[in-house]
Amino acid sequence: MKRILCGLALGCLFWATPSLAEPSRGAATLCYLWADQEAHVLNMPYVPSPTFSFNAVSKAAGNTVTHVGTGRYAVKCSGVGGGPAFSGGGGHVQVSSYGPINTFCHVEDWDTGTPDFFANVVCFGRGGGGGGGPAPEDSKFVLLFVW
Repeated sequence: MKRILCGLALGCLFWATPSLAEPSRGAATLCYLWADQEAHVLNMPYVPSPTFSFNAVSKAAGNTVTHVGTGRYAVKCSGVGGGPAFSGGGGHVQVSSYGPINTFCHVEDWDTGTPDFFANVVCFGRGGGGGGGPAPEDSKFVLLFVW
């Protein structure tokens, strides 16, 4: 029984690789960053720590994060979008909070329809929101964009 499950799992992993999902682009890590300034001045972009950032086209300096509101961030990775042929949300994005265990972050949306990649990240704390649910909370986070 275990061999069958293992075989099925490996088959599923092989089938779901990004290169098979979009053969014209191939699989590539295009951008990752550590947004290390959770309470940066509102609406003023900053370049996240170059030690923990990567941009396949414009180096780490091509990545910016803008704190646009409590728990809300706009991310830009210059040059790694798809352009008009790949409008909308192509590729795959992963986000995770970095810091206190009581916060979590997710990608609200992303766009690859221009030469640049854009993502909106939203972070929450546990409790305190309407109906006792999560409330927006500033947080450091890590983001990975692959195609």
